[in-house]
Amino acid sequence: MAPSSRTRSRCINIGLKIALFLGMAGAFVSAHAQTYPDRPIKLVVAFAAGGASDALARSVAQEASQKLGQSIVVENIAGAGGSVAARTVVRAPADGYTLILGSPGSMIINPLLQPNLPYDPQQFTPVSSLARISYALMIRQGLGAKNVSELVALSNSKPQGLTVGSAGTGSNTHLVAMAFMASTGAKVHHIPYKGTAPALNDLMAGNIDMLFDSVPVVIPQLQNSRVIVLAVTGAQRETAMQQVPTIAESGWPNFTANNWFGIFAPPKTPASVVEKLNQALNASLQDPRLRSRLQANGNRPAGGSPSELNKLVQDERASYQTLIKSSNISLE
Repeated sequence: MAPSSRTRSRCINIGLKIALFLGMAGAFVSAHAQTYPDRPIKLVVAFAAGGASDALARSVAQEASQKLGQSIVVENIAGAGGSVAARTVVRAPADGYTLILGSPGSMIINPLLQPNLPYDPQQFTPVSSLARISYALMIRQGLGAKNVSELVALSNSKPQGLTVGSAGTGSNTHLVAMAFMASTGAKVHHIPYKGTAPALNDLMAGNIDMLFDSVPVVIPQLQNSRVIVLAVTGAQRETAMQQVPTIAESGWPNFTANNWFGIFAPPKTPASVVEKLNQALNASLQDPRLRSRLQANGNRPAGGSPSELNKLVQDERASYQTLIKSSNISLE
């Protein structure tokens, strides 16, 4: 039966209203993109002020603020390994005025180990990578190993192996230690701490044998006579510690392990806003003064497109998932 003229008229009116609504929504998004940003932007950092990640965020934010013509204000929201900050930002308006400094901990590791977290990291909108960061392998003075090969041999000569500290079960420093063990065949016994600071204190006191930590944190320890920086985990030597070889150079050419930081926005942030942010961040990371400052502090400037950051997250999620499963790591 053919629709009546009244029904056809009603359908036309509904269609016009939908078209009008979509047109107004599109115009609003377009206008927002043209004026964005017209007020300060908040960048949430999931760690306490004064740390390596906080310093990275503030350095990049200062440079990007100049590119955008608006301040980027860093706000520290620490707690639960980054989960508190992530939960805050995932619920924020998708207008580009609230961002988060993401890392493997909040974007990959925590969700894999705690599937009931109150946020889904895959909902975030990737904006740009900021930096890649290697880990450094430190050992206590008097352990008796001058290089990685000797360390591995020493670990296998002991019934219980060597002790390795970490920032806690399931932390980045725990996982890199497990990756090292799996790749080199080293025998290690994991000792979890509540952060790497107390683990480092025990390393200096001679209570544990080994500890991995990120290069920006380890650089100040280069002059510490109570620890030895044996190797770094990146594919190449670090600018700030050229005298320290990589684990790849030390006999395991396929071994690399990196931490990273990137900028993410709330779910459904408009592509036009993401593009503006990405351009400003990439331009900032090309600034010679900023690059030099980041490299001196142990950061390797990254940058790139949102899709490249998304691919990094997806690739590393698969890698971490395999490592967690094979190492039987659980928070239960």
